[in-house]
Amino acid sequence: MMIGLEYIVKEFQMEFKEVANRLGISPQTMQDWLKKRRKIPAKRLEQLSNMFNFPEAFFQKELNFTEKGEVAIRYLERISKEEEIPVFTDEGEITHYYKRGTYEDEIQFLKETMEKKKKQNDIRKSFEVLMKYDALLTNDDSNSDEEIEPLLSDSSNTETLNKIIKVMQSDKLSNEFKVMVHLLNINDELGGKPTLMISPEYREFAGDFLELLKKHKIKN
Repeated sequence: MMIGLEYIVKEFQMEFKEVANRLGISPQTMQDWLKKRRKIPAKRLEQLSNMFNFPEAFFQKELNFTEKGEVAIRYLERISKEEEIPVFTDEGEITHYYKRGTYEDEIQFLKETMEKKKKQNDIRKSFEVLMKYDALLTNDDSNSDEEIEPLLSDSSNTETLNKIIKVMQSDKLSNEFKVMVHLLNINDELGGKPTLMISPEYREFAGDFLELLKKHKIKN
């Protein structure tokens, strides 16, 4: 298992000897940390944190997917330089220049990938919670005197989630379902017109759904 210190130093294209020199320690001490023969002292963790601009916890544990993504982004931001990109007319003449980072596309791709991964993890955790809840409903050995009934008499939470997945996979229903989810999550206290953020072809449906929510006092 590679601890964060080893991963970060390699990702930043540095030599362990160089990092050891900057910390004022021997290469052998560095190797002891990497091989987990010795823990990194608090003073050295603070130095590493200041050197690479990461939380101290990053250096002495195995990094997860998101943390590795943060390391890659920080390295690209460090080595990225601004360059001037020309904008041409149809005739091939330069009208003006705009500035952008040399690794801007790579950084954006990593950020989007990490965001997708985070959403996947959130869905997975929600699914696990529903599974545990359903297990409680069917556990005959439960010591609780309180009976918990599922929302629908013929459907558990897990079954409901499976139905939602089928809806999202349907070309005819997925867009309308997204509109409903969006409207259910709107913060009424912010005011404004929630339908303005919805594509015009779905605004009539959105308006009808909002009226239904108001009728049943689900939303103001």
